[in-house]
Amino acid sequence: MLHASLLGRLEFTLNGSPLALPMGRALELLVFLASSSQGRSTADLEAMFGSVSDSSSAGLTDYAAFLEFDADGVRFTGSSDVGAYRSLASDLKGLSKLRGKFCPDLTSSNTAFQAWLEAERFAVRRIFLSALLQNAAQLAESGREREGKANLEYVQRESALLEPRFQAELCLELARYHWRLNQPELTVRMLEAALPNLSGAVRDEAMVNLGAALVRVGQLADAASLLASVVSGASHGWALAHRANAQRFAGQLEAAIATADLAYHAAARDEDGFLAVSALCVKGEALLELAIAAKSEPLEATIAFGKAFGITEMLGEESSAAPLAGLAHAHAVWGNQQKALEQAEKAFKRARAAKDSASVIRALLALYATTRIGSFARNALTEARSFNHLPLELLATLCVLEKDPDPALAQHAITLARQTGNAACETQAMRFPTVESP
Repeated sequence: MLHASLLGRLEFTLNGSPLALPMGRALELLVFLASSSQGRSTADLEAMFGSVSDSSSAGLTDYAAFLEFDADGVRFTGSSDVGAYRSLASDLKGLSKLRGKFCPDLTSSNTAFQAWLEAERFAVRRIFLSALLQNAAQLAESGREREGKANLEYVQRESALLEPRFQAELCLELARYHWRLNQPELTVRMLEAALPNLSGAVRDEAMVNLGAALVRVGQLADAASLLASVVSGASHGWALAHRANAQRFAGQLEAAIATADLAYHAAARDEDGFLAVSALCVKGEALLELAIAAKSEPLEATIAFGKAFGITEMLGEESSAAPLAGLAHAHAVWGNQQKALEQAEKAFKRARAAKDSASVIRALLALYATTRIGSFARNALTEARSFNHLPLELLATLCVLEKDPDPALAQHAITLARQTGNAACETQAMRFPTVESP
């Protein structure tokens, strides 16, 4: 069996015995082939090495028995340590045993191969650093913050040593870490650092994620503006959904409904059920707020939430909490208290089971709207602060003030409303006495 050792050393062995390495182009070609278990296409091979029609033209006659040539390309049939390394994914202990620099000391005058070599070295390194961040997050979530911080600091030191294009990719990993730990401000910082060195679909996805993070920290105008610049591609639908959410939290309800409709059409085009649910929920929330302000029956909101809930029946119960909570709130406004209570309780249980913090908060607000029990509002506020979601914190704060008009809390609500740019919420907060009231 031929085995390629590419991590920490460059060696090919046959049944445990080292083979003589080819030189120059042939060695580079062998490394390129051995590093992929799927084979390399003819187009990729020709772009990097010119014509490669058989083992002889490749300069690899000694390795001919382990190379499969066909019209589509070439496949290396041996095994490799880098293949085993990639298969370990998030297994930090396993990765630690195998890790090493990819093809150390190998350099090339072939600029295309050298660029690929550098990218492959980072890709291999990134697997370990990503696993290290996942481990850091797990440690932090289990209360072992100091150990998790040590892992995080190691990754940050590695990031500082990378050239900009690779540093940007690692910033994306760091952004995922901070998002998982409910640190949207640090998520924003990492994504903003990455964007100048990203392009294409990766950049669009990062912009959508940045927009979502900006919503959580209350920078709603910035979020809407950024998301409006994603005008096509695979991320366009989600850009519309998050933009609609930013508009809704800013009190721009008619605009939110229009943008949510565009997001729903994108979901239908892309056959994306989760995007459809998100778009319908944002639309439902905006319609519900309009109905409450007009003191009218929330028929359209109920239809939107009901449609979203119907889609979740196909997607799975874990996705149903948000539309169910919205539906409960709409029924509460409509006066169907028993139905509202049943739906709100079910939404809360499902949100807790799915560990969906935003839906937990939404379900608690629905429970408050249904029962007018102050503890539901206070719990929603506690959850919103823990989740670091300023727009939801503002909504929960206004509910708490209805039961407990604390002047300091009212002043805080005004501050949040001004920060998010929601004039209607600011007006609502100013109805309560504040620390600055005469």
